[in-house]
Amino acid sequence: MRNAFALGAVLFSAAALHAPGAFADSARDNILKAEAQIQALNPADANAASPADYQAAQTRLGEAKAAEARNKREESVWRSDEAAVQADIVQERIKLRALDRTVSEIETGIETLRRELKS
Repeated sequence: MRNAFALGAVLFSAAALHAPGAFADSARDNILKAEAQIQALNPADANAASPADYQAAQTRLGEAKAAEARNKREESVWRSDEAAVQADIVQERIKLRALDRTVSEIETGIETLRRELKS
């Protein structure tokens, strides 16, 4: 019974020692994910579709990196998550802008057809 207790204590200690490392990896992984999302955005499209959100994504990414450098892992994860969400918002607004252009083109085409049918 004592051996089982000792083994449990050793396993618990090993898990506790590795947990901060896993959290640190999570923080770094989040930063890399957010950074990749932001870099995947076309800056011209992002600035045209949603300049405030694009800037916010870049700002939050910088804050995440700064928090990681100060070993504030939890803050780093939060900020990188915020950066990723902002990047998602920008991407969706870029898509929405493209859809709005398509709708406008279709409406113009319909109006042209109507004019041609009347004449």
